[in-house]
Amino acid sequence: MKITCFGSGIFSLAIALELAKQKKNHIIIWTPDEKWLKEVNKTNTFVINDEKYPKKDNITITTSYEEALKDTSAIFLLTASIYLKSVILEIKKYYKPNTPIFNASKGLIDTKPYYASRFIKNTLKTKKTAFLAGPNFAHDLLKDAVTTITVGTKDKQNYQLLKNIFPKNIKLEYLKDEKALELASVLKNIYAIGSGMIYKNSPYKSTIFAYLTESYNEFLEILYEECNYPNERLYSGTLGDFFLTCSETESRNFTYGRLLIQTKKEANLFLKQNTVEGYNNLLNLTKFIKIKKYPILYEIAKKVL
Repeated sequence: MKITCFGSGIFSLAIALELAKQKKNHIIIWTPDEKWLKEVNKTNTFVINDEKYPKKDNITITTSYEEALKDTSAIFLLTASIYLKSVILEIKKYYKPNTPIFNASKGLIDTKPYYASRFIKNTLKTKKTAFLAGPNFAHDLLKDAVTTITVGTKDKQNYQLLKNIFPKNIKLEYLKDEKALELASVLKNIYAIGSGMIYKNSPYKSTIFAYLTESYNEFLEILYEECNYPNERLYSGTLGDFFLTCSETESRNFTYGRLLIQTKKEANLFLKQNTVEGYNNLLNLTKFIKIKKYPILYEIAKKVL
C-alpha cells in the first residue's frame, strides 16, 4: 500500500518510520527541501536531534507533488500549520476523490472556514478526512514507545484503515467529532504558552498543576460550547495531549510563554527563529471565537497579542 506523508519535520519522520514498520506499506515522504533529500539519499540515514535512523527500503523521498500522490492509498498531512493551506492547494491538482486524508497538523487556516478539516473538504471536494491527535512526542515515537492516537472522523472506514497500517505499539481510539479534536489540538498549544508564563512567575509543580487543572476545565468548556464534544469519557487526544503538551518545559510554546514574562524583545526574537504553533493558533482563533468569554485564554491573549 502506498502511503504519502507530507512534511519532513521530526514529527512527520517519526510517523513515516512508524508506518514503514509494516513491510506491506510503501511510504512516500514529500519535502520542499531538495538539499535535505539529496543528503538523506546519499547517506541512507535520517539525522534527527543528532541521532541517526536508517532510511528503510520501503521509504522514498520526493519534492514532486505529482510523484507523491500518484496511486497513493492514504495521505498524511504532517507539515507545520503555517504551511498547511499551501500544501492543500497544491494537492488539489493531483488528488483523486475518496483517497483518505489524515491531518495531524495542529493549527488553523488563516481564512474562513478556519478549521483545516473543513478547508480540506471544501477544497478537495471530499468527505474522506480524519484528524489525528494524542499524547505522542516525536522523540518517543522514534524510540518505539507505546502510545495512543485519537482518530476524529465520521467515517469509520478511515479509522479501520489506520488500524491496518499502523504498528501494534500505536493504539487507536475513535471519536466521531473531528472538529472538537481539531480545536482541542489548537487550544492545548495556547494553554502551553500560559504554562510557560505561570512557570516563570512561580516555578513550582504545585502552581503549574493548579494552573493546568483550572485551564483544562476552561478547555473543556470551550469544546462543549463550540463543538459537540461528548462528556461521557476521556480521550488521549484531548486530556492526554493537553497535559503532555502543557507540562513539557522544553517545548517551544512553553519557552515562548516564559520569555514573554522575561522580556517581550527576547520573546519576539524567539518567534522569528522558531515555529510556535500556539502563537499562530491564537492569531487565527481570535477571528471566530469570542475569547473574552474564557478568562484564562483571554489573559494569555492579552500578553501575546
